[in-house]
Amino acid sequence: MIKKHIAFILFLGSLFLTACSSTKNSGGGTAKPLSAQEEKMQITATYAFFNAMKEKMTDNSEKAAELFSQTLRDDTKNDAAMYHVAEIFNDNKKYGDALFFAKQAATLRPDNPWYQLLLADCYRNNGKIAEATVVFHKLSKQYPNNAEYLFEEADLLLTQNKFSDAIHLYDQIENIMGINPELIQQKQKLYLKLGDVKGAAAEIEKLIKSDPSNIEYYTVLVDLYSANGMKSEMQQTITRMQKIDPENPSIALSMAEQYRSEGKTQESFIELKKAFRSPKLSPGIKISILTSYLPLVKDNPDMMSQAFELSRLLSETAPQESNAQAVYGDFLGMNNKQIEARDQYRKAIKLDENNLQAWQQLLFIEVDLKDYVSLESESEEAKAMFSDQSLLYLLNGIAKTQNKKYEDAARTFITGSKMVVDNNDQLIEFYTNLGDVYNTLKKFEDSDKYFGKAYQLDSANIMVLNNWSYFLSLRKENLNKAVYMSDKANVLSPGDPSYEDTYAWILFVKGEYSEAKKWIDKAIHDGGATNGTIIEHAGDIEFKLGNVNEGVELWKKAKDTGDHSEQIDRKINERTYYE
Repeated sequence: MIKKHIAFILFLGSLFLTACSSTKNSGGGTAKPLSAQEEKMQITATYAFFNAMKEKMTDNSEKAAELFSQTLRDDTKNDAAMYHVAEIFNDNKKYGDALFFAKQAATLRPDNPWYQLLLADCYRNNGKIAEATVVFHKLSKQYPNNAEYLFEEADLLLTQNKFSDAIHLYDQIENIMGINPELIQQKQKLYLKLGDVKGAAAEIEKLIKSDPSNIEYYTVLVDLYSANGMKSEMQQTITRMQKIDPENPSIALSMAEQYRSEGKTQESFIELKKAFRSPKLSPGIKISILTSYLPLVKDNPDMMSQAFELSRLLSETAPQESNAQAVYGDFLGMNNKQIEARDQYRKAIKLDENNLQAWQQLLFIEVDLKDYVSLESESEEAKAMFSDQSLLYLLNGIAKTQNKKYEDAARTFITGSKMVVDNNDQLIEFYTNLGDVYNTLKKFEDSDKYFGKAYQLDSANIMVLNNWSYFLSLRKENLNKAVYMSDKANVLSPGDPSYEDTYAWILFVKGEYSEAKKWIDKAIHDGGATNGTIIEHAGDIEFKLGNVNEGVELWKKAKDTGDHSEQIDRKINERTYYE
C-alpha cells in the first residue's frame, strides 16, 4: 500500500511539472523562451491546474472539472489536464466526453501507460471492445513482462469469442507466472469450447507434470475423458492413478464413473460404496455425489436404495460432521422413516447448533409426526438461535395453536409476519393462521381483518377461500360472500372433499338442503367417507330433509370415527338436530 501511494504522488508530481513548464518546444529540438503573453497564460493555466488538483483530491469533481477546463483554455496541449478531465467524466458515467479527452491525452503522450489504461477503460465503457483490445495489445508489447495487461487483453478477446487468441495470451502469462491451476482450468474450458479435447487434456497433463502425486489432477482428466466418451484414455488414466496411490478413494470414484459410462450400474455402485467407506474422501464430496442422486430417486426405487445406503455410510464415516448427519436425515425422511430422521436432525443440531437447515428440517418432521409439544419447544429453541427467521415463528405459532395456546399463537404470528421480506406466500400463511386463531378466540372482527389481508394478497388462495367461507357460515354472516368464495375454491380445486363439504355446509346454513345434499354426497364420494365431520354434516342434512333414520345412522358413524361435534351424543339419543 505504501509503495503504491508513493508512486501515485510521484505520478501527480510529474503531471504537475508538466503543467508548470515555462518554455515551449519550437519543433527544432530546442526550447525557446515564452513571450510575455504566453508566460502569463502559462502561469494562469498552472495556477488553475494546481487548484483543480486540490479540488479533485477532496472529491469535489464538479469544481475540479471546471478548473481543468480553465487550464485547457489557456494551455490547449496540457495532457495532464486532459487526463484528469477524462477521468472525472468517466467516473461520472459521461463516457462519450471521457473518451474524447482520453484520446487527446493518449495522443499527446502515447508513452504514458496511465493514459493508455484510462483510454482502454473509456473505450470499454463506450462499447468499443475492439479498440480497447488494441490499446492493451500495445501495452503488452511495450511491457512484455506485465501479466496484468495480458489478462486484460485476454478478457476482452473472450468477450469477442476469440478463444484461440485468448489461449495464446494465457500461454504468455504462463511463461511469466509459471504453472497455475486456475489458468490451466481457464485454458481447458476454452479448448473445450473450440471442440479440442486433446488440447484440454494436454493442459491437465501440465498440472500432473507439475505435481505427479496429486491424485485430484488425474480425476479431472478422468472426468474429461468420461464426458467425451474416451473410454480407453479414461482407463489408462485410472491405471496411472492406481500406481501412485492404490488406496485413494478418488480411484474408486473414477472406477465408478467408468462403470457408469459402460452401463454397469451394480459395479459402479460397489465402487461408490468403497469410496464412501473411506474417511479420506471429504464429506463435502460425498454430499455433492448424493445431491446428484436427488433428481433420480423420486421415481426410481433402485436409485433411492443406493442413495439411502450411501447417505448411511456418509453418516457413519463423518460422525462429527453436522451436515453429514442432516443429509442422512433427509434420506431417512424420504423413505418415510420419520422417527429415525428426527434423531438424525437432532444429532446434526447437537454437533452444530447454527445449522439452520437442520433446525428447519427437524421442525418439518415434527409437523409430519403431529408432535406439537416437541414442535413448540424445539421451535422456541430455534427462534432463540435465529431470531430473524420468520419461518420459525410460523411453525412455533402452528404448534401453539394445536396446543390450544391461542393468545400466545396470535402474538407469535403477528411478530413473525413483521419479519417476512418479499414472500407473499408466507405472509398469506401468517394471515390465514391469524384468521383461524382469532375466529377460535371469537374475535371475529380481527379474524375477518386478517383473512381480508390474505385475500387481498391472493384472491385465488384456496385455503383462504375455504377457511374464511366456512367460518362465515358457522357465524351465519355474509353468507352470499361465503357462497362465492367456497364456490371459487371448488372451481380452482375440483374433487376435494374438504372444499365440497364446506360448500355443502354453507348451503345447509342457508336452508338449501336439497342442493346441500348433492354437494355432501360429492364430498363422501370423493374421499370423505371416513371423515367424521363430513359424515356428521351428511347426517344433519338428511335430518333437515326429513330423513331422520338416515340422519341418525350417519351420526352414529361419525361418532365411531372420533371426529365429531360436542352435540353428537345428544343428536343420536334425542334423534334430533342440535347446532
